[in-house]
Amino acid sequence: MRWMVTDSGLGGLSVCAGLEQSLSQKNMARGIELLYVNATPDDRIGYNSLKTQKERIDLFDQFLKAAFNRYAPDKIAIACNTLSVIYDATDFASQSTVEVRGIVDAGVDLINAGMEKYPQHKLIIFATETTTEADSYPRLISANASAISAQACPALAHAISNDASGEECRKLLSGYVDEALQRFEDEPKKVFAFLGCTHYGYQSEVFKTLLEDRGYSTRILNPNDLLVEELVADNQTTTSAEDSPFSIKFVSRYAIPQAEITSMESYLKDTAPLTLAALHNQIVLPDLFKLE
Repeated sequence: MRWMVTDSGLGGLSVCAGLEQSLSQKNMARGIELLYVNATPDDRIGYNSLKTQKERIDLFDQFLKAAFNRYAPDKIAIACNTLSVIYDATDFASQSTVEVRGIVDAGVDLINAGMEKYPQHKLIIFATETTTEADSYPRLISANASAISAQACPALAHAISNDASGEECRKLLSGYVDEALQRFEDEPKKVFAFLGCTHYGYQSEVFKTLLEDRGYSTRILNPNDLLVEELVADNQTTTSAEDSPFSIKFVSRYAIPQAEITSMESYLKDTAPLTLAALHNQIVLPDLFKLE
């Protein structure tokens, strides 16, 4: 069985790594191939750099059709908030017969559960420009609008991918945290920091530290972990010794720069050897976005 995990970059590798861990620990891994396919067309051109939502939708639709035609996955996990919020607008979504699970659904479940358990908390949604512009989380969650601050974080994902030390993340995020807090009419005492981009989980402690240094009791909400739980829970297949060994492959239209690989080594080195090996042995396909 082939599971395709995709993201616009390397943030979703945390989901791939989580699947590697969970499936292996539960003895559910045999017979599964995890195929991580990078949905970004070029290292210099990301979805958030495109000018219109239509351009983003058309590009992602092109990618999905080409990747599905090439690999015929049995299940697709969109481990990317930016792409999850535009998925339903693609032609692929209206035609697909394969199961597709996006991280936004997991994120909505996580926020609603947290706000129900801790109603005194305010919510800061840290996300990319595309996710913030789509207004998906404020529309889908049950919290009152006055309790929510949606904060776009331009260039933050790139900083996290290229600098595992956290210094670049801290410099950018410090300003975004202040902007987000100023948006509340009544100053909160306790906040949820929702990580609305899969990259952000790699530096979750920076989010927590910056908020707590400003005097706010903080709980982190990271939907990456919940998406892994839901994907594993949905796995109804049984394994046997005759099944093929568990495997992971990484595919990209362009070669991943060494700086990003070095960062991923730092983030994942103790938890996901197969995921890191797949990244090191990346399969580069310049025609990845073209229908065969």
